[in-house]
Amino acid sequence: MPKPLFFLVLLVSNLRIQAQSATVFPQEYFRNPLGVPIQLSANFGEIRKDHFHMGLDIRTKQRENLPVYAAAGGFISRISIQRYGYGKAIYIQHPNGFTTVYGHLNGYYDTLSHYIIQKQYTDKQWEQDITFSPGQFPVEKGQFIAWSGNTGSSGGPHLHFEIRDTRTGKNLNPLLFGMEVEDNIPPVLEGLYWFDRRYSTYQTSPKPIAIVNNKGSYQLKGGGDTLHIGSPRISFGVRAEDRTNSSSFLFGIYEAGLWMDDSLRCYFQVNNFSYPDSRYVNGSIDYATFLHTGKGIQHLSRLPGNELSIYNTDDNNGVISLTDTLPHTVRILLKDVEGNSTVMQYMVRYDSTLQEDLFFTMNSVAVPPNQPYNINEQEVKASFDAFAFYDIVPFVLGQQPRQQWPQASSQALLHNENVPVHDMYTVQLPLQPVAANYTDRLVMQLQSGRYRLYQKAQPASNGWFSGSFNRLGNVQLLVDTVPPSITPIGWKDNQVFTTQSSIRVRCSDNIDEVRNFNAYLDGQWILFTHSTYDYIYTFDEHCTLGEHVLSVSVQDLAGNTSVREFNFIKKEPNGNNKRRK
Repeated sequence: MPKPLFFLVLLVSNLRIQAQSATVFPQEYFRNPLGVPIQLSANFGEIRKDHFHMGLDIRTKQRENLPVYAAAGGFISRISIQRYGYGKAIYIQHPNGFTTVYGHLNGYYDTLSHYIIQKQYTDKQWEQDITFSPGQFPVEKGQFIAWSGNTGSSGGPHLHFEIRDTRTGKNLNPLLFGMEVEDNIPPVLEGLYWFDRRYSTYQTSPKPIAIVNNKGSYQLKGGGDTLHIGSPRISFGVRAEDRTNSSSFLFGIYEAGLWMDDSLRCYFQVNNFSYPDSRYVNGSIDYATFLHTGKGIQHLSRLPGNELSIYNTDDNNGVISLTDTLPHTVRILLKDVEGNSTVMQYMVRYDSTLQEDLFFTMNSVAVPPNQPYNINEQEVKASFDAFAFYDIVPFVLGQQPRQQWPQASSQALLHNENVPVHDMYTVQLPLQPVAANYTDRLVMQLQSGRYRLYQKAQPASNGWFSGSFNRLGNVQLLVDTVPPSITPIGWKDNQVFTTQSSIRVRCSDNIDEVRNFNAYLDGQWILFTHSTYDYIYTFDEHCTLGEHVLSVSVQDLAGNTSVREFNFIKKEPNGNNKRRK
């Protein structure tokens, strides 16, 4: 019979003591990094492609260029400027042992900006990753440091904000530091699932359990309280969302736990892990479901190859053995940072008449986690390390012959895209004679579902070429002799610029994106920034009034290079064309 309500209240209040020791973080030390009330569009720990979201996304009223302020005193220890990722970012190290990060910025405050631009011209490189000593750029709490923006891999204007442990580099949930986000709404259990753990999670699919949500009270659909299961070895998964009072967005859950017969089986708290370990998200969810539907079913168990430190499990890693046909009590708890919680309780019972047996595909090889795996065939070699897989993979290897130009090898079919790979593996393919004269223009392509990834093919030995990837799929060598294109956007050769503030150039490639870009104004390197598909030069003191020659050079992954020259005239709006000294 279900336990009385007071047990559930006690369970919730003592959860941290039972599952994980809680660290008390300083409250009110960090201020809101914006000058507007905090409204979130994403929280810490949300499930993303190949990673957990590692900070807060704070809304900027759908606008760019809001002032960004230092959350606390300290010094700017690092800035980074990159095409993807956080675009323009600032890192501030604080004396209390934490570092704050501010991402997707449009620009920096003047003193810092001048320093960075000077270094970009010295390095002849737009992308930067600069570290500073404590005395170079000290800041006070509330000091203006940057303008918010939409740079890097950003889907819209916002500020990405993180708090890290300076010593370990691990990311912490900023909401644990007393950031002002009103929240008295408990998490929502969107879906409940069970897995037949007689088999690998890559051999079976999650089986949905029909539930009913009656104003936050969750029950099995149909009125009964017992779930009949056709396997003696199972685990559970949940699809859950959280909300806050001030935002309509849906967020990831902070804590979840599973008990059977009052015994803790699995518990996780999404906090305190590093960026490299964030890729373990692929072992914390049903990967195939997320890949194809975007729905994150989170395991209430730890897969054998998942080394993420957020879990606290029993000796069976949360996998439940039903050794009899008696009913057993299952309790699932979801919890957010503010302590709002959702509990569902039901009974589970093994029923052998519902059992469905499965078998590995005849041409598959069972590849276990925590062991290296090597493929050494006539047309393909591959090497996976011991950390590659989270569960047993029924690995199927296939091959398709070369079809037509520019294919330069047969195609190796490395299982399929539904199984994640934790880190990089190496694959080698033999070059076919038809492409023997193009060894300096070879790329290796991985087709993984809807994704296409490319690597510059590296010579291995005896006519073989290698590349490295972290997804499974179809791999093949290609010859690329087509140089990238260079197209002026919104202007043309011999243009007269009067009121325009910038020059925009679009560069594209037939296979992959452009890898190297350089521009020279009258023979001198000039700073172009990168925005999505385009490169942009904003007129400054390096472009005086008068006639100029702009030379743009781009190179693709294979090494093909294009160069275009453009003539233009820079005039003042009133027509005065006197060259400035």
